[in-house]
Amino acid sequence: MVKKIDIAGIQLDNYTTREMLIRIDRCIAEKSFTTIGEVNMKTLELVASDEEVKQALELFDYTVIADEGILKAASADTLQRRHEIEEHDFFYELFKRLDRNHKTVFVLGDSQAAVDEAEEFLKELFDRLEIVGKGVFDETNGTDEGVVNEINIATPEVVLSFLPSPVQEKFFFRNKDKISTILWYGIGSGKFLAKRTGIIGKIRKMLDVRRLTRIIDSYEKRDV
Repeated sequence: MVKKIDIAGIQLDNYTTREMLIRIDRCIAEKSFTTIGEVNMKTLELVASDEEVKQALELFDYTVIADEGILKAASADTLQRRHEIEEHDFFYELFKRLDRNHKTVFVLGDSQAAVDEAEEFLKELFDRLEIVGKGVFDETNGTDEGVVNEINIATPEVVLSFLPSPVQEKFFFRNKDKISTILWYGIGSGKFLAKRTGIIGKIRKMLDVRRLTRIIDSYEKRDV
């Protein structure tokens, strides 16, 4: 199985869930600041036109492929990886570990409703996690400094960000060196709460794959 996938010049990790957990467990045990970013189709489409998003993806210690269509577009599709991505195995297995060890968490989102919904979701599944803070960042009227201060005052072991792309990547890029925590996990907006279903969802996914494939082809032709 290919462990790294090159998409338009971006190296994405393609480790199995087990392989990723081993790496993250080691980082947490060593208490070294570790950053994880989930990457979906929308994020990759932005890379071609937004240099800051591209640089942010390159800064993550680990990337998690969040859409099986990325594997298809990169011709790296396998049954195991497709299943892990569709079922969000890495997130659930990682948070089972964090829950078991009573880790403290700060939840970040782009609205109060989104943050409250994420908090409710976490409490239902991982009742031993301690949510020590919640922050709202709206790029139209918010400031980085205020949110960063909220995070650092709460001193969480984990920051779980539900900010949408490209807000998430840009916020991370600007503030990576200012945030005090052990683990940053950028998971994206509404991932578990708004799954695409039915025939409309399948059509949209097909179009996403085709669009990403064209981006890859365009990038490869540019370098020829």
